Amino acid sequence: MLALGVLAAWGIAESVLVAAGTTLVEIAGLVLVVWVCSDSFATLPARAHELVPPPGFAVWQPILVGAFLAFYAFIGFEDMVNVAEEARNPVRDMPRAILLASAVATTLYILVALVAVLAVPPTELAASDAPLAMLYARATGREPTLIALVSIFAVINGALIQMIMAARVLYGMSKEGWLPAALGTVGRRTRTPLVATALVTTAVLVASLAVPLVTLAQAASFVILVVFTLVNVALLRLKLRRVAPPPGAITVPAWVPALGAALSVALLMAQTVAALATE
Repeated sequence: MLALGVLAAWGIAESVLVAAGTTLVEIAGLVLVVWVCSDSFATLPARAHELVPPPGFAVWQPILVGAFLAFYAFIGFEDMVNVAEEARNPVRDMPRAILLASAVATTLYILVALVAVLAVPPTELAASDAPLAMLYARATGREPTLIALVSIFAVINGALIQMIMAARVLYGMSKEGWLPAALGTVGRRTRTPLVATALVTTAVLVASLAVPLVTLAQAASFVILVVFTLVNVALLRLKLRRVAPPPGAITVPAWVPALGAALSVALLMAQTVAALATE
């Protein structure tokens, strides 16, 4: 975590280069898992009906709870907007980058999930602490050392991106006067928010040492979903007030923020109900 904090403070170009490299390693690892288990796809036509859950709260409530935790895997796409000032043509490139990254990640996640439930019974997947490593070992008969290394790169990449994003959020809020001015301090040589990066690095280090990983993922998902709900509601309110967008702004129909807010609230409610039921 300390090394990642130093990298984030060193410069955005260096940080993005490392993040891009680790992302390629992650993609290669997921593609490898799908490839070694690809024989399972042959059973898909006969087992397709198993993948369609029946209606009913008892079935869909745990699915939503699982989706709530899995939502952590999608945290990061919105982070691109926090470095828009450091992009050459953000108006053109940011929407393309967000949509392309989301599409690639979603496709990979669906393929991995599909091959996992086809290759191994769900009860065995649930009992495993490292299901992807188990899939690889079972399909190849080898030790899953390679998958373990890929998982390390995945953790590094996620932590680095979140550090960069959170530091930029603190920097932006400082510039707006919502946080102390010190958080807006930018290094002369690095051109990065040094104080904000140091604060975020310390917070991430303490949290990673003191809180279990699943708890951190649940907390992160909960906070991000709350933010997504508020952002969608704010956009819906602007559209209902018929506020004219600035020139060149991207516009969407009113049903887009309405659906986004509804889905975010549904996931939050499912997790809240599950949490209350376990107490």
